[in-house]
Amino acid sequence: MLQVKRSPVKKVWRMKTTTKSIKDLIETKESPLPLEVIPNMMGINLCSVEALTWTQQDDGQLVSLSIHFIPHVGDSKEP
Repeated sequence: MLQVKRSPVKKVWRMKTTTKSIKDLIETKESPLPLEVIPNMMGINLCSVEALTWTQQDDGQLVSLSIHFIPHVGDSKEP
């Protein structure tokens, strides 16, 4: 009798990427991490943050998180 090797079944995860402005995050409280983590643990002023983008798997695991900053628009000679 001929035996056929079966390859292992791989789970395919669906992912969702979301981008929200800091204003929307404050109003809806839909954030992958508590917003107070950004200033308290990372030392980043929320006034400098434009938006967050994150990717989550179907099971809720966070795959990536990006912080989008508001660029400084001032005299280019300033540090």
